[in-house]
Amino acid sequence: MKCLVTGATGFIGSELCRQLEARGAGVERCGREAPSDSQLTGAQAVFHCAGIAHRAAADQDYETHNYRATVALAQRCAEAGVARFVFLSSVIAVAPVDAYGRWKLRTEETLLEEYRDTAMNVVILRPALVYGPGVGGNLARLLALVQRGMPTPPPGSPRSMVGLEDLCTALCLLTEIDPGRGRVFFATDGEAYDLQRIHRCFSEALGRRPGPPRWPGWCWRLACALYDSLQLAPFSGATYRRLFDGREYANTELRTALGWQPRQRLEDVALRMVAEAAP
Repeated sequence: MKCLVTGATGFIGSELCRQLEARGAGVERCGREAPSDSQLTGAQAVFHCAGIAHRAAADQDYETHNYRATVALAQRCAEAGVARFVFLSSVIAVAPVDAYGRWKLRTEETLLEEYRDTAMNVVILRPALVYGPGVGGNLARLLALVQRGMPTPPPGSPRSMVGLEDLCTALCLLTEIDPGRGRVFFATDGEAYDLQRIHRCFSEALGRRPGPPRWPGWCWRLACALYDSLQLAPFSGATYRRLFDGREYANTELRTALGWQPRQRLEDVALRMVAEAAP
């Protein structure tokens, strides 16, 4: 089977390409740029992993690069006879709070509507926060804070997460198993993580024994508010929400449709994440 992966040099795309090739698939790679006609010719599955992530961007940039580029690619795939178009979305699309999430949801809705009754089957995967060696974004920043001696935080709201290797295994299974038309799946490892558990994982991977929380909750709110002010976002509460707020999502439908079983927890890969992040 010939597969095309966009965002192939990224955190998720590079691991996906590795696993697809290990399963014997022929893989065409492209980054954020649009694939060539020759790359699309004969492709049976396209995995769209490219887009703006892990950085703040203007609403117009999300519209251009995450929405319009995806819709245009899907149209070219349909014209090229691609059988399955897999869009890597995010759990943030469930209840968007920012432009990134709003355009993810808009992209999902457009793809499902436009290709509902066509030959090309659109499948949408909504991964929770992805962990693994080489991770970027908020999880990388949190790891850096723990390395610098971040004190043990109080518990926060539990959130879902998913390991990089498990996520890419689920994506690979979509080349072998028909999940049904127009399906939207959540990808999580089935565990619940709050900030205290994540802190403990990273601390133990660093060879440290985390003590009990010593700062009261108001100290954490104040510290986060000060950080927001330094980032020119006073009174936004963004940093505190990223650290302490969370939501859980069920992976039941994905496991049932694909026979997929996550095999990783954050505790299993934290040591490799620390080693990868070492200067």
